[in-house]
Amino acid sequence: MKAIALLFGLMFLTPEGSPDVTKWLQIADSTRNAFEEAVITARASQVVDGKVSEATDFEVYAKGRDRGVIVFRSGGNKGRKVLTDGPKMWILIPGASRPIPVTPNQRLLGGASMADVASLRFSVDYTATLKPETETVGGKPCRVLELKAKSPTAPYPRVLLWWNEADKLPAKVLFHLPSGKEAKEITFTKFSTKAGRTIVSEMEIRDLLAKDPRVVTRLEYLDYRPGKLDEALFTPEGAKGL
Repeated sequence: MKAIALLFGLMFLTPEGSPDVTKWLQIADSTRNAFEEAVITARASQVVDGKVSEATDFEVYAKGRDRGVIVFRSGGNKGRKVLTDGPKMWILIPGASRPIPVTPNQRLLGGASMADVASLRFSVDYTATLKPETETVGGKPCRVLELKAKSPTAPYPRVLLWWNEADKLPAKVLFHLPSGKEAKEITFTKFSTKAGRTIVSEMEIRDLLAKDPRVVTRLEYLDYRPGKLDEALFTPEGAKGL
């Protein structure tokens, strides 16, 4: 058993014995985007001093990295849909004849924006440097990765990612604006297993630019259904039928 445990541990090291940070980033990506196509039932709750003040339920139809449809099932946006195709995004309002263009920074609820349920890839969009110090997140020791965006136009050119060495999972992410100012902090609070893969099932988002620092947005993934999705769903006409 000891030999098996040692072999498993070596999977996360390079031949030189240094941590394989690229592998860490790939795992972090896979926990948030485990399947190429899936339907996710989710809930966004605004929490103030530990109490939920507002919540909205929605479904996310995701296909590949760049296409998706968000369907709001409750709250003030009930009946509305958000369609994404690459960098473009539209909102479909019941009764409106045409989709309305919006930006990825459009608010979902509290500190969560449309981009928080999109498909950022750390292993593809960033290069990583392992910092020497160890820090604690949720009572567990973590290594800290400093990520720098490969694209000069990235909305978050610098990101810090805390890696839980014991669980071999991401623990927290801190996003910085081009000005260097801290913009958003995401803590991964729960994980689950679906179709043999480990996925994030709950995260907490803090908008560090908000007026009230007490507000936390909790994003819960209530159900995760991988499966083939029709191409037609990712058009204004197809999204209207969801």
